Amino acid sequence: MDSLDHVVIVVPRLAEAEVLFRSASFTVTPGGRHDAVPTENALIGLADGSYLELLAARDPAAREEWRARSGTSAWERHLKGVSAIARRFLPTMAGPDGVGDWALCTAALLARAADLRRAGHAAAGPVPMSRVRRGGERLAWELLLPESRRLPFWIADRSSRDRRVPGSAQATTHANGASGVAVVRIRAENVPTTALELGDLLGALPSVTPNGATRLEMNGWRIEVTPGAPEGLHAVSLAGVASLPEDIRALGVWPEAD
Repeated sequence: MDSLDHVVIVVPRLAEAEVLFRSASFTVTPGGRHDAVPTENALIGLADGSYLELLAARDPAAREEWRARSGTSAWERHLKGVSAIARRFLPTMAGPDGVGDWALCTAALLARAADLRRAGHAAAGPVPMSRVRRGGERLAWELLLPESRRLPFWIADRSSRDRRVPGSAQATTHANGASGVAVVRIRAENVPTTALELGDLLGALPSVTPNGATRLEMNGWRIEVTPGAPEGLHAVSLAGVASLPEDIRALGVWPEAD
């Protein structure tokens, strides 16, 4: 079974977001700058092996330009002319601040690509991507990028994963008790279809929760699908956290009990 790699949280400015999450008692690890899109990140490593990615445009003015174009015919033309990576991430960057995407880790990216295409899901990849850490080290990986926002994207490391993902006890220990991702929460216009799509791809059987959400139990975490728009990931619940301040919750990062 593929494992949860990380959850993307779009933030207006990276330095301010680092301060915000540290003030909420998270341990934040510096990230770096990406090559395929003009973004930079910082990471919140978790003891379950996943992480939260704080993602920001390197130039806030660029994000404002993306937002101004989004939803227009000019935006659609722009997306047709950019790379597959940009087509996946620029709409997220042009959207609201907060939880916006998620990635699964796999050692068999080509096999996963074949699975997607057999199921009728348009997807690009594998495509290469890299990030330069603040100390100058370049980390490389490949991505598989479905067109559908209802689906995650997949990542396979080409550098050592322990260089990309914070995994030390110091990096994954948080004073607020956060220990891992408990739930990823997805909106979909057609909940049963989306749940079945995810279940077929991930080897999980959907079921209905007492509160009416449709869920898929994974290995130590779960996916919950609820009706709504825009489609895609909109929130994540963390294990081990009793409470979080409102400005963190407003970004879609919630305690598990919520």
